[in-house]
Amino acid sequence: MSDKYLNEAIVGNKNMIATLTYKGELERLYFPSKDNRQYINFFHTGVKLNQSDLIYLHDDINNRYKQYYDTDTNVLNTEVTNTYFNLKIVQTDFVLLKENVLVRRYEFINEGKIDLDTKFYIHSELLSDRNNHVSCKVIDNGMVQYAHDFTVSTFAKGAKISKHQINGSYDTIKTGEIHDKDYIGMSKDSSICYDLGTINPQAKKVLEICILVDENRNVSEMEDEIDRITKIDLNKEYTSTKSYWRKYLKAHNGLNLKEPQNSYEERIFEIYKRSILLFPLLTNPETGGIIASPEIDEDFTKCGRYAYCWPRDAVFVTKAMDIVKMGKETEKFYKVFCKKTQSKNGMWEQRFFTDGKLAPCWGYQVDETASVVYGVYEHYKVTKSEKFLKDNLRMCEKAIDFLKKYIKDWIGVERYR
Repeated sequence: MSDKYLNEAIVGNKNMIATLTYKGELERLYFPSKDNRQYINFFHTGVKLNQSDLIYLHDDINNRYKQYYDTDTNVLNTEVTNTYFNLKIVQTDFVLLKENVLVRRYEFINEGKIDLDTKFYIHSELLSDRNNHVSCKVIDNGMVQYAHDFTVSTFAKGAKISKHQINGSYDTIKTGEIHDKDYIGMSKDSSICYDLGTINPQAKKVLEICILVDENRNVSEMEDEIDRITKIDLNKEYTSTKSYWRKYLKAHNGLNLKEPQNSYEERIFEIYKRSILLFPLLTNPETGGIIASPEIDEDFTKCGRYAYCWPRDAVFVTKAMDIVKMGKETEKFYKVFCKKTQSKNGMWEQRFFTDGKLAPCWGYQVDETASVVYGVYEHYKVTKSEKFLKDNLRMCEKAIDFLKKYIKDWIGVERYR
């Protein structure tokens, strides 16, 4: 994986998040948790127009970009305009609410004066290692990339691929001349092409791509699942997804902020709303664990990585959650995650996976333990819930006993020095 230091946009649901650049490049895809299992090394898309070489959507000198969310939602739009061919591509990314599927909808608009023979390409490489090799199987409408315990299926709704290449795509993808006689092979990167035909001036065409992450099943079960997904009405899902996030935002406007009166207030309001929409994308719905950030540095080149739950960091997120009426999520963090991760001696280690398992650490940080005690008290001040306090009292007592001992030992060391 190449170094990727910035997630400029995030979409997702309760169990899946995808992160993208401002140019619409898909960089990371996590499922079923937000912190551990990542599948994508790269997922590149591009178009071949008339006799051109491949024009990457995320990387071409003639491309101009504009990115924005549908108002008050986690539905992302990236406009890519190629000024040489005057082709505008509106890429819309969102994750279905009840399925582990990322939808990537492409609308191709010919804003020029010549016909454009248009072919759309996907070149995808999954992460693999010597004990978990990735292979690829081509199907009529896409490809299934799979290892021992997972599959990532990329396929179109209502369109069949025109050609593909399982092995050796690096050598041919730039010209768009991919070809392969095999339908299955052993390669972590493979490519497929959809022939969209001719787009006349001022005309448009739409291609809907689905990326399904699932466990590895037998062949017929995998294909049945893909067939089921292709029968879903994606236009209806698009509308439902927008409606869900708008209702979610309205329900969690804890500060009761009103529409802004000037550009300064408008910027603050947008940050406020985007924060509310971000919180559920960072939270494990089963345990209440909250990641500090979607990952930015898998190779440890600049930091120790961030897609983990630090008790300290999560405590301050829960304080913000209380402000925006996410009290149930806050209580789950303390009642489930904190109780699950507390050590027998009362302390909390530095960081954890959001399912509660111990994550890689490099030493004890006393504020991890102290912050949880503070957080329980802060939530109690908001809710005045004696039941919440009673449920977490023993956990806090153990933490305080540990802190007393830690401070006593630390003072002793200082006196010795």
